[in-house]
Amino acid sequence: DVADFLNFAAAEKRAETEQVESYSQRTVLAYLGGRIFLDHPVVGVGWQGSVEPEAFEPYLDDAHRRFPDEAELAFPSAERPYGVQNAYLQALADLGAVGLALLLGVFGAGLWLGLRAALAGSAAGVLALLWLLLALGVWLAQGLVTGIPLAALTWLGLGLAAAGAAERRRA
Repeated sequence: DVADFLNFAAAEKRAETEQVESYSQRTVLAYLGGRIFLDHPVVGVGWQGSVEPEAFEPYLDDAHRRFPDEAELAFPSAERPYGVQNAYLQALADLGAVGLALLLGVFGAGLWLGLRAALAGSAAGVLALLWLLLALGVWLAQGLVTGIPLAALTWLGLGLAAAGAAERRRA
């Protein structure tokens, strides 16, 4: 996968393939998410709106021109609504700058609470900080989907940060 992505990123002319490579497909999906955001920058196209054909179809021709050597299966369609597959880009496309600011605000508050608790010697604060940093990184490779283990990891990390802050106040 990495070698295929490096060839893709080098913009060298490649033989056309029907095989879908994960990194290059994610780049195509990120491009589409970015285009959706640029046309709907304030509040986006609505929660989970970027998976709707009405949201991504206007940009498919541009994406095909921009990534001409990608297999047709790498592009979303009504039958294959892949979504953006990056929580932050999806937040921009679906919820606009307002939604991304709110999402980052929640993470920022958790990190702030965890950091303050960790500096005060709270084990819960240290764990929350590490847990939230891990979740922040993993959301780069996952769209905003409810009910997945990563969502549970994120909420548990935020809960640990709050517990660490409460422990800090009691001390």
